[in-house]
Amino acid sequence: MYGSKRVAVRDLNPHILCALCGGYLIQATTVIECLHSFCRTCIVNFLETSKVCPICDAQIHKTRPLLNIRPDQTLQSLVYKLVPGLFQDEMRRRREFHATLPKSETEDLTLEERGEASMEREYKHGDDHVSLALQMVTRATDGASYQIHDTRYLLCPSEFTVRHLKKFLRCKFQLDERHLINLFRAKEELTDELMLQDIALIYSWRR
Repeated sequence: MYGSKRVAVRDLNPHILCALCGGYLIQATTVIECLHSFCRTCIVNFLETSKVCPICDAQIHKTRPLLNIRPDQTLQSLVYKLVPGLFQDEMRRRREFHATLPKSETEDLTLEERGEASMEREYKHGDDHVSLALQMVTRATDGASYQIHDTRYLLCPSEFTVRHLKKFLRCKFQLDERHLINLFRAKEELTDELMLQDIALIYSWRR
């Protein structure tokens, strides 16, 4: 039997550092043509003036290189787990940045985007989707009773928030701001900032 070998983080640095900024990968984004990865902000800025990979010069796309880059949650999860304190530092920077912005500019962001996420919640099951059933209930014409409509079934990313669902419903049914939308689980109203994964945990959703 072979014994285990401890590997220092510095030995892995070539695989978890961004070649553009020299720092650890943040919002890791991978070029699908060559599989090289960079910080999202770094590669997006680079591709404003170039259409090739900054490491190997492979052409990313002839005209629209942003079409051929993808978020790499698996790699980002690995980086956060390998580098002590990196996730917490990044969350702190995001909180400090968003604290300078009007609330209207941050209300649609996820907890991670606002810097309010925890490592355990965000990166334990990052690729989860949640299936849900939405049943619309409207007040009847007599104003005293309610009318129940057909059930709609959706499959959504687990980081979808209640606010995102409300926006979807407004678009789906062409409702303006005069129409009040409230979402309930049984008789309990769900707040806008709750993510589907939060609701799944609160109400003991099972895989």
